[in-house]
Amino acid sequence: MLLKFIAAFLITYSHMGILFPKYGSLVTGGAIGDGLFFFCSGFTLFMGRQDGFPNWYKRRINRIYPTIIMWALVSAVIFNWNWQITDLITTPKYWFIPCIMAYYVIFYFIRTYLLKYLNQVFGIAFLLVAISSFWVLDFNHSVMYAAVPFMRIYYFLFMMLGAMVAIRKYKVVSPLKSGGYALVSLITYYVLMGIYKIDPFFCKFQLISLIPLLSSIYWIYRFCDTPQIYKILEYKSGGKFIYFISTLTLEIYMVQYAIFTDKLNNIFPLNIIIIYIIIFIAAYLLKCTAHLFSQVFSNEPFNNKNIYQV
Repeated sequence: MLLKFIAAFLITYSHMGILFPKYGSLVTGGAIGDGLFFFCSGFTLFMGRQDGFPNWYKRRINRIYPTIIMWALVSAVIFNWNWQITDLITTPKYWFIPCIMAYYVIFYFIRTYLLKYLNQVFGIAFLLVAISSFWVLDFNHSVMYAAVPFMRIYYFLFMMLGAMVAIRKYKVVSPLKSGGYALVSLITYYVLMGIYKIDPFFCKFQLISLIPLLSSIYWIYRFCDTPQIYKILEYKSGGKFIYFISTLTLEIYMVQYAIFTDKLNNIFPLNIIIIYIIIFIAAYLLKCTAHLFSQVFSNEPFNNKNIYQV
């Protein structure tokens, strides 16, 4: 829950460059947010129930595609976005959707047949990512975490990490220790990213940055998975807000591009807070319309309460 909350904030913030163009260097955190998102996806996939592939995959489609269909309709009517029929499947504006739908297929077979060999699967996946980088990745620029096709390959590792964590029991560590490891990993990641921007020569080694990024995601999870953090989440107001946002991760990602604007830049940094609020409200409304859409095409009777629930 907390990880998805953090992911939603970071992914949104990383796209907010238009809100403060004078401080473009402050727009960061996208790779961390995406890593958390895929980690959570892998984690929940291995924690959920297992049944035949058609029904298992159908549940994933029913979770994602009503939102996509309703957003295509709403964005076309209100924001004059141009959607082709094929865009509902390929979603070119949202690279992660076809990516994760393909991952779902792979993960089903991993969970069904290779559950005892996750370490080996992760190792092979990392090796394949490294090998594919020689053909897919541009080694002349630090673009590994930009909107490039290579993103669709290496985020599989973060889903695998989430799956590995989901089925194993770890000794609880203190927030100080896990937080310290997370901080060191994050600093290492950003130092490497800074080095890659110094000289194109160093971009040949940008794949190395995956190691501290994976470590960061792991230790952020271990930090959040402590009794002290759970106690903080028990507070009604804060806990409910975190839960509310965490259930809207997909919808937040969908609506944000239509809401970003520079028309409020004269009240910076207040414009950031206002845009966040508008995005959260729009995401919730989109989720409600997606629930309505699902009920219209369901054989079950209408349940008004379920439409508004997150």
